[in-house]
Amino acid sequence: DISQMSEEEQLQAAMQLSLQESCTPATSSPAPPSAAGAAEAAARPRPGGPQARTFPRKDPQDRLIPPSRGSAKKKRGEGGSSGGGELSQEALAGTELQLEGEEVADLLRLLFGDSPELPDVQRWLGVGFQWSRRPGCEWGLWQRVGGPCGVFAPLQGFIVKHLLFEAAGVDAAGEPQEPTQSAAAASRKEQPLAAASIDDEDARSLVLAHALSCVLFQCTPMSSYVVCQVLPRVTAEAEGPDSTVSEEACDAAASGLATGSGAGALSLRARRVSRASDVRQLLEEAADGWLAGPCGVLSFLASVLLTRTVSTVREDMDDPSTPLIGRFGHCSQELVNMMIIGEATSNVFDGTKWLGDDPSTGFQVKGVDSDRVGVPQVGFLSELEPMRYLSVGMLYKHPDFPIWVLGSPTHYTLFFSARRADSQLSEEAQLEQQAKKVFVENSLDEGGLAMASNLEKMLQAMSVDSSKLAEAQGEMVREDIILWDDFRRWICKHFGVVESKAAEAANQKLQLFLYDGQDPPGPSLKSIRIELSDIDPALAGGGSDGDAFVATLHTRWPNAAVLVEDMPAPSAKA
Repeated sequence: DISQMSEEEQLQAAMQLSLQESCTPATSSPAPPSAAGAAEAAARPRPGGPQARTFPRKDPQDRLIPPSRGSAKKKRGEGGSSGGGELSQEALAGTELQLEGEEVADLLRLLFGDSPELPDVQRWLGVGFQWSRRPGCEWGLWQRVGGPCGVFAPLQGFIVKHLLFEAAGVDAAGEPQEPTQSAAAASRKEQPLAAASIDDEDARSLVLAHALSCVLFQCTPMSSYVVCQVLPRVTAEAEGPDSTVSEEACDAAASGLATGSGAGALSLRARRVSRASDVRQLLEEAADGWLAGPCGVLSFLASVLLTRTVSTVREDMDDPSTPLIGRFGHCSQELVNMMIIGEATSNVFDGTKWLGDDPSTGFQVKGVDSDRVGVPQVGFLSELEPMRYLSVGMLYKHPDFPIWVLGSPTHYTLFFSARRADSQLSEEAQLEQQAKKVFVENSLDEGGLAMASNLEKMLQAMSVDSSKLAEAQGEMVREDIILWDDFRRWICKHFGVVESKAAEAANQKLQLFLYDGQDPPGPSLKSIRIELSDIDPALAGGGSDGDAFVATLHTRWPNAAVLVEDMPAPSAKA
């Protein structure tokens, strides 16, 4: 009886079962359904897949509408917000927050931990949001120190989303319009991060403010946002919030943080507003000022934590004592997730699950839950997945837009396509996404096997009638265990969805881009050409042996041949 086995013995039994299944003759497979049976299966109502995220608790008037490129272009020498207007009275008024010393200390403890290393703190206090100066990468964020890439890469994703898929503005209903097939749109698809003109460069402050606001908007279910400016206390007291932060002041504040007196070394000026559009105006005003200088990135992180609240962020995490910024200033997965989906969960699989058979005594670990966050706008891929250190879920692999943060053990970059269809899910993939979420929530390991005792609950979650339980048990259960591949195949058969990955993949070519803003070696944009096939690329000289980047792409596009090229130089600006 497998229920009497230890967890290690269960896993060993499951591996043996999997090997036995792989050696089973093809004649033992169930007969394909008849035409009438297939029609009946296809007509069955399917479980609802993940939808775009909604915020029912926000004020209906609180909407973050993408700015049109026309209104975003500011004339040289003009200040103020987009369109030449002044900040709204709501943005100017808001509510000034008075943060107590213990509140500041708790926020800094969540960011850096109790005993951060001095160089790690220095690199975060000394960095702001600046743009690349490299031709063809003018719309790329410039990362001049190691560490903050886990913030830069997701923000770059929201910037790319606006440039490629929102830049035409909004329609009469206030919904984003996709860019038209104009010459400018065609040029953008070929040189996605190039500034086409001086006016294009002048629009960057608004687009950065919009990307920052997107992160803040999804960090809270309420219409309540905090914009925070962090300054070394010596600077704030001597010269005020509009003064230039010196390197010496940053070093002094970093020393205070490293020795445990961070609350006394930094000054936080915070304002709460109730409209995301007002957040965007405040951030646009600061984009060329304190956000671009020292403590700029730290100021935005403080805004995110205060908007979501420190206590909620800790509740998101599997281990609330883990700092968001680790050794060498590297961003934790919790921080990257908070930037992408607005929740500081600790994992990248779909949904949540319990470690241990009994939820009352087990430990719940949290990933990307579509019931809470819907379909992520930006996805995530990891070099750790082909190493089998983690498993990225279907939600992150198939985001709403073809944009993925690419994680490695030491760095984060951005991978994206200019064609919206490259992230769209087939009918089979949508069903598989929902099935995977249900399976992971009831699995013993990283989603490879589940106990047969959970089958009835799993089928119910997939909207399968209880009368099918006996049939499902007969076809899936082996030694009290259900394997993921068996569950997926049965669900596809039940709903009449034909597995056709090989046919869909044949002869399909994708053009994608990889942006890395770190300097050194310098901001760079590379062309990534992917050719999908049902043939193992190792047989055609396109395997991933020894290439972590290609192996990572294979977790999203199996059997793809990958070609990496430098981008050609863009033509001169108008």
